[in-house]
Amino acid sequence: MKLARLALFAAPGMLVASSAFAEGGKGEGLYGFQITNGTADLYSSNGNYISAYQAPEFGFAFQYWRLMTNDYAFNMAVGMGMAQETDESSVSGDPDFEYKQSSFSVRVGGDRAAKIGERAILYFGPGIEYWTGTSTFGDDPESEATTRIAVSGRIGGVMMFNEKVGFNCQIGRFVGRASAEADGAKATWYTAGFEGSGGLVFRF
Repeated sequence: MKLARLALFAAPGMLVASSAFAEGGKGEGLYGFQITNGTADLYSSNGNYISAYQAPEFGFAFQYWRLMTNDYAFNMAVGMGMAQETDESSVSGDPDFEYKQSSFSVRVGGDRAAKIGERAILYFGPGIEYWTGTSTFGDDPESEATTRIAVSGRIGGVMMFNEKVGFNCQIGRFVGRASAEADGAKATWYTAGFEGSGGLVFRF
């Protein structure tokens, strides 16, 4: 299901015929595949209440940029995050305890872009992110989804190796509000965290 949603959101950007973003002209575009790291907002049960916690995650994302002017680009990113932990008991024969989490996110924003030399682009700008994630503790059923709406800012750069392929790297921070509901218990909280990514970008 998450892969289907990822493909659904990524498809419009991938279907746009564009030339190289690194050349810096209006209407040009670039998209790529990124390895990401970020911050997950999740919850655990605490009696009749649920309590929020944060955990690191890594994952993958598609990004697409399209230059609306010579120095300003529309950006869309769609990603999946995950994490897994295995705990071994100090008592021989006890089973291992496993913790898992997964997430899905969509970010839309705008980046001011500046060309540096012939093959590099520096960009920075704000965006709005929708994030949702779940977790599983041991043999317990998967949790209900936590959702987060956040504003984010990031700065990054693209280095083109040639006319077709380049490398992108970025870092950023988000501030927002998260909420979760499970078995009638509810939790809402303000949240913030860091995120980053790096990977290949392509021109077709």
